[in-house]
Amino acid sequence: MLDIKLKKSLPGFSLDVSFSVAHEILAIVGPSGCGKTMTLKCIAGLFQGDEGLIALDEKILFDAKHAINLSPRQREVGFVFQNYALFPHMRVFDNIAFGIRQLKREEIKERVSLLLQKMHLVPYGQRYPGQLSGGQQQRVAIARALATEPRVLLLDEPFSALDSIVKESLQDELLELQNFFGGHVILVTHNLAEAYKLSSKIAVYDAGRILQWGDKRTVIEQPANTSVARFTGVKNIFDAVIEESSDQQVMVCIPELEGLFRVNSKTPAGLVKGQQVGVGIRSENIKLVEGNEQNTLAAAVSRVHDEISASVYYFHPLTTGDMQPELEVRVPRLSGGELDAGARFYLHLPPENLFLIPR
Repeated sequence: MLDIKLKKSLPGFSLDVSFSVAHEILAIVGPSGCGKTMTLKCIAGLFQGDEGLIALDEKILFDAKHAINLSPRQREVGFVFQNYALFPHMRVFDNIAFGIRQLKREEIKERVSLLLQKMHLVPYGQRYPGQLSGGQQQRVAIARALATEPRVLLLDEPFSALDSIVKESLQDELLELQNFFGGHVILVTHNLAEAYKLSSKIAVYDAGRILQWGDKRTVIEQPANTSVARFTGVKNIFDAVIEESSDQQVMVCIPELEGLFRVNSKTPAGLVKGQQVGVGIRSENIKLVEGNEQNTLAAAVSRVHDEISASVYYFHPLTTGDMQPELEVRVPRLSGGELDAGARFYLHLPPENLFLIPR
């Protein structure tokens, strides 16, 4: 287990985070400048925290209270930088071998040859970084980080500079590599889809704090607050009031939609009648139906956006009140023809896809 509790203050910014990783891939997501890369550098020993504890199983890497701060070389941590940081004057083989120069020549050759094979770099061992594509350079950077046989692998935006085809290929290779590596992996990324694909857990950062972290499905399906919901792509969020609450379901009144809606998903404990909450649903989970039933509302198309694999429709409910909320509905192209502005439908908000957001 890799346990991290960190506090670090800089002019105009402070980092205060706590989480753990257990032989899995944890993805850290959040806006630029929120402390993601700083966290990696503190774990690697490139920055020193002001307070906290970093423990790798029984090994203490950093303990501010007891003045323990191991050097980067002592930490058994591999770091892959966003810009790769390869040595341009060294061939690929020597770049990978850089961190294990103290080993015997045969041992170096054996370990580097294995990594060249694992990272699909066998034909490029005698080339210089400038003779490689971006994807090949990234493979070299990962191989170099693994050459020291670290117990922790840190990846800082590893695919951000790559085109979509190369990025997808490297993502698949990283998943395969995790089976070979078997250690703790922390991945920093701006791309939520990438985080979801590669990780088992996600930590959502903002302004040096963790808004939510845990199983990736829980973060996506049960965001802890409005900020997490917005960051993870939820566009449909409404103010609501609890009408009824039980262990199995919650009935809420959503004034903007002028109706009562049932919520079947996991809900916070201790809800009481009259309590104000938020209610959210992802665009792809709203269904277009022909008849009125529970958890539906009548609405009309106000505008349309085309995407490669889906059409995104914006609906205004046909309500009598002054409020005119807009619901975003994402419909796969294979599901039928496009809708015109003004077309009327019933929108079904499945109770199992609605979730409550504490206020």
